[in-house]
Amino acid sequence: MSRKSTLGALCATNGVLETATRRIAGSTQRQRTFTSSARRDAGIAHFTPTSSPQLDELLSTIRHKIILPSYLPTEQRKKIFSAKYEKKLQSDPIIIEIDGEVLKFRYQNVFTDIPQTRRSVVQAISQFESPDDFANLRPLLEGIAYANRKFGPDFYAKILRTVGAKGRIYDVIDCARSVARTGYKLDSSEKANEVLHFVQMKAVETKWDEAQTAKALRWAEMVLDLLQEEVHQPKRRKDEPMLEGELPLYRDPMVLLAPLHLTAALVAKQGAEAEGAEEVKDKLTKYARHVVRLWPEGKKLTEVQPAALYEDYDKMGYLREPNKFVALAAPLLKGLDTAISVLSEPELARQLQARRDVLAAEVREARTAVKDDGRGQEMWRKLYEDEA
Repeated sequence: MSRKSTLGALCATNGVLETATRRIAGSTQRQRTFTSSARRDAGIAHFTPTSSPQLDELLSTIRHKIILPSYLPTEQRKKIFSAKYEKKLQSDPIIIEIDGEVLKFRYQNVFTDIPQTRRSVVQAISQFESPDDFANLRPLLEGIAYANRKFGPDFYAKILRTVGAKGRIYDVIDCARSVARTGYKLDSSEKANEVLHFVQMKAVETKWDEAQTAKALRWAEMVLDLLQEEVHQPKRRKDEPMLEGELPLYRDPMVLLAPLHLTAALVAKQGAEAEGAEEVKDKLTKYARHVVRLWPEGKKLTEVQPAALYEDYDKMGYLREPNKFVALAAPLLKGLDTAISVLSEPELARQLQARRDVLAAEVREARTAVKDDGRGQEMWRKLYEDEA
């Protein structure tokens, strides 16, 4: 399925599951079991070796205790968690074969034998360091999604920050692109702005290397495309329409400021005579016009959306945390500074300047409210003091 053009939109295996209580069933029974449930049409979750035995053990525990039981039909899954079958299953375990792997299931006490899913997943991802480790992110999320574990948006935002801080934000984007299997949705303002924050930081960390900045811009536009897909729309109750004046995430100026930043940085890096420079300059002009049109002059960035959204933490209220706001807004302010300096249309630059000044005051106020030397202040120093 082809994805929409971002700027254009802004302007307008098979794993056969067989079950048996004692032995693998014959081929006729296997086919009958497979066709009885579409949910079984999936390859079994596998993890590859990591950089540490401790991480290997943790992933193995997650696989055997949390993920694999979900491959059992409901009645058999109930049995392995029922104390009345404990003795029977000890000598006569449930056996299934998936993708050629034979698995045995005995009784598991849900209170003492099953690890807490959220804690285990976060603990595992926090130990990811090497490329071999991160190769397990997607199968981990796929397995958790297959096991039908449900978590709030804060859980997925935490995963995003953990992975992004380790310089692997594309792994999150890749999981979002495969949402049907991973369950990873960019369906909140926080997740959208956090992923774009770390995309910008990929370019910052390379000191705006031209090739890396161009790659980061492609990733940012990939995120904008994803935000237009139905599956990544914020979850709403059936009786909860969009508020009057509410902008979809892909048209939110805060979201658009990230590709604006990267495009402006690329224009500044390339120079006027570089091959393809005109195309990039045209793209910058388009992003600047979108931002100006959607962000009313004189309004704070945290006033662009309806006020009610900023009252709900899971919608826009997270931006009321001064430390978090400074961390996310500082790169956007830097992007406005860069865009103003390289735009070829003076009036458009003036309009951006007006919004830049409002954001600068907003960031300054938030920095004053930050009570510790946390993520926000660190981001400010990286962008404004270390580069001075």
